[in-house]
Amino acid sequence: MQKWLIIVGVALISVLVVSAAVQGWLIYKMRKDISGLQWSDAIHERDGDSELTTDVGTIQFTKKGGYSITLDTAKYTGDGLYLHGEIGNPTYLTITNLAIKFTATKQLYQYEDDFDKDPWVMFAGPPAIGEAQTSPIVYLGPGKAATFEVTIPNVKQTKEGVRLVVSFGGGERYAYGY
Repeated sequence: MQKWLIIVGVALISVLVVSAAVQGWLIYKMRKDISGLQWSDAIHERDGDSELTTDVGTIQFTKKGGYSITLDTAKYTGDGLYLHGEIGNPTYLTITNLAIKFTATKQLYQYEDDFDKDPWVMFAGPPAIGEAQTSPIVYLGPGKAATFEVTIPNVKQTKEGVRLVVSFGGGERYAYGY
């Protein structure tokens, strides 16, 4: 009788140990899945950014407003990334005092390890490597284009490339007509 009691006790303890190990593994897997979902959510929050590539001669469009940007020159210098190009206005609005802001960051996938350590790293967007704003474009009429040039400081050429986000500086004025 005691022998059966020992066997049943050992079997019960073995089942409990295996059950605890399986539960621990499931909790670990769920935490990893939740972490992956949080990273995916942080990346999707950047979907609205108007990203550009440094491809010369390619017409690219901003997500907000559909403005076209074509780069004539994109080269890395000792001062940073030099950009020269043209912005086109597809709207029926006249824009005055338009300053274009360029923000260079690492590619988004390169922030995943930083995000795992500190989820707040992506709270206000990825940290910028460099930012620069063009001199204001005095007048950009409907259906017209204007040239710009800017050097984004601290940007160096890497094999991964940089992520360029373009936005307007905030001081522009809009009016209907020519």
